[in-house]
Amino acid sequence: MGVSQALYTGVTGLSVNADGMSVIANNIANANTKGFKRDRAEFEDLLSLSMSSGSGPAQIGRGSRLADVKTMHTQGGLTVTDNLTDIAIQGDGFFILSDPQAEAQETAGKFYTRVGALQFDKDGYFATSFGARVQGYMADNEGALSSRLGDVRIETNNIPPKPTDTLRLNVQLDSRSDLITDDWNPVDPVKTSNFNSSITVFDSHGRAHQTSIFFRKISASEDGVEWEWHAMVDNKEVTDPDDGELKEFANGVAKFDKNGLLLEEITNESSVNFNNGAFPEQVINFDFGQNIGEEEGKGINASTSIAGKSVTVFHQQDGYEAGQLKSLNIGLDGMVTGIFTNGIERRLGGIALATFSNQDALQKAGKNMFYSSIDSGPPNIGLPATGTRGSLYASSLEESNVDLAREFVKMITTQRLFQANSRSITTTDTMIEEVINLKR
Repeated sequence: MGVSQALYTGVTGLSVNADGMSVIANNIANANTKGFKRDRAEFEDLLSLSMSSGSGPAQIGRGSRLADVKTMHTQGGLTVTDNLTDIAIQGDGFFILSDPQAEAQETAGKFYTRVGALQFDKDGYFATSFGARVQGYMADNEGALSSRLGDVRIETNNIPPKPTDTLRLNVQLDSRSDLITDDWNPVDPVKTSNFNSSITVFDSHGRAHQTSIFFRKISASEDGVEWEWHAMVDNKEVTDPDDGELKEFANGVAKFDKNGLLLEEITNESSVNFNNGAFPEQVINFDFGQNIGEEEGKGINASTSIAGKSVTVFHQQDGYEAGQLKSLNIGLDGMVTGIFTNGIERRLGGIALATFSNQDALQKAGKNMFYSSIDSGPPNIGLPATGTRGSLYASSLEESNVDLAREFVKMITTQRLFQANSRSITTTDTMIEEVINLKR
């Protein structure tokens, strides 16, 4: 009984080492597979055989078996590529994939992967080479992200025009300028003003129009200085032109305190009727900075009137022409930003990552994908660089975490163990042969 049991014990040794060699061979085969996570074979002994001996109960081992094949989710090295849609995860987390083919077969579910060799398919979906779609949060026309997880898709390659709504102007007006006592003359604005500034605005069709703003110093006292301003556009660009070359559509007053800080700004009703079918009565709000009066500003980044040369320090307006998508940018936080030909950068969506309480219990689904199990727990989904989730690096790929030198050492060790177990079988066979020969 004991001799024959030794044969079966040796067989279990051959079996587990053959399984171990299979795991090693699979690791080596995937050493160049992007995002692959190596496996480790774990063994355990079998229930021992109890028997009696002169000193009491004794146990004899009955061999070993494969207890588990554990996936080692350690970080792989990052390699830089020349493809923007190659994305690597630095830290914890998995890309979330939805397979549209699986959904059609009523086997809908989410898969998880570390492989970031992605692309935009013909329908604009961010997907793998085999069609599984990356999950994330899409943005609306204002760039605000949705709270609903779904396919990441670039639905449009253009951005519509936006008319100018607000014009921000930070000017320095020379308090030493002479007072202008003559009436404002829109036909000859240069002679009845001290300083002028030009800025481009846009109508509802995205057409650019040059706006000139003329400033007139109208009063000065110990308490401060007052400047009157008039905004004008080319008569040829409006449906209701005035006399002369320019059409006035807005005016107001800017008041400064004795220190030259913006105290109050008054804007009279302003609207302009651009021609060629643009939306009529376009209202443009003028903002000269945060005043120290009602707006309780500090005088920083606002217009001033001190003893210095008149100059336009800063100007900005919120309109733009129509633009075509020129390029994309994917940030560390997973935000997909579109850069358009009109200079606008708009957030188009965000790529989501999933983490697990027990990622070692994820089950392999092939194609370097995993699916969750009861033991892994449900996915904790969110944006990269939040919580315990890692960051994303565009134009990079995560390499396999297989260490070839270590695998070769394990291969040699496993081979020797297989040989040793086969030797125990041949030795046991020799012993059985000796017993049989006793009858001869």
